[in-house]
Amino acid sequence: MIRTLKLVAAVGGTVLALSAGAQQSYPERPIRLVLQFAAGGGSDAVARPLGHEMEKILGQPIVIENKPGANGLIANQQVADAPADGYSLLLAAAGPMTAAPHLYDLRLDPMKSFVPVALAVKTPYAIVAHASVPVTSLQDLLDLAKQRPGEVTYGTSGVGGAPHLAGEMLSSATGAKFLHVAYKGMGPAMTAVLSGEVDFAFADIAYAVPQLETGKIEVLAVTGEERSTALPDVPTVQELGVADYHSGTWYGVFARQGTSPEIVLKVNEAVRKAMTGPLKERFQQQGMEPATDMNPEQFAAFVKSDYERIGAVIKEAGIQVER
Repeated sequence: MIRTLKLVAAVGGTVLALSAGAQQSYPERPIRLVLQFAAGGGSDAVARPLGHEMEKILGQPIVIENKPGANGLIANQQVADAPADGYSLLLAAAGPMTAAPHLYDLRLDPMKSFVPVALAVKTPYAIVAHASVPVTSLQDLLDLAKQRPGEVTYGTSGVGGAPHLAGEMLSSATGAKFLHVAYKGMGPAMTAVLSGEVDFAFADIAYAVPQLETGKIEVLAVTGEERSTALPDVPTVQELGVADYHSGTWYGVFARQGTSPEIVLKVNEAVRKAMTGPLKERFQQQGMEPATDMNPEQFAAFVKSDYERIGAVIKEAGIQVER
């Protein structure tokens, strides 16, 4: 009996040693970074340059895989079904992680299936209005919406998306009532703003900046907690008197639940290091806010807080989607 226990202990010790060794030598082969959206979108714009920098830091190729569809579920499922060894990671956007669980009956709960690893970037919006709308400031827009409740229109990428939630949060914070007009993506929504089909939108800053030269739109404010490097002269919504308001989306790296803390920390450090180099300036010029100050525990707290905040907005606004 004693010999058997010694044998079991020896085998267990060997397994633990091998496991620890594997974690210390990670990564030893290419890493898949799975995206929730199609190529060419916002997640692609973050993942490809980030992956390139991480390759230099980790010494292994980062293979980008776009797995769009089902509100992020296809990409989420692929990573959730992979081994918890850090070789399949998820580059996730805020919507599928912290909004979708409040809107859809998901067969895979992203809040329970993944370990938050690292925040990559925050992407606040620019509030842009068509030139024909009689406003030159955010306050003008709010006053107009209060004078004509439910008549001032804003276009978004769809019901429950981050731009829609940004509008609902602004409405809740100010009492201004807007009319939401959902399109099949922000591309069509911005086309509608440029043509005057809708009055305003919460636009990606990288998209808004070039459009300023056309004279068709005017930027009224940015929705981040600080001014955007890409639009340094444009005030934040908070600066303009709407206390505690901030909105937008974010992109972060997640691993399958059960991934070792050592691997999680190593990937976190790689992402943060990548964001301190030339990539930081590149993303800032595109209106993004690179993140360099969150360890895995802090990112997990950030995700939890966002999940609760977005859930409250959806409940208060009574947002529902077709199922």
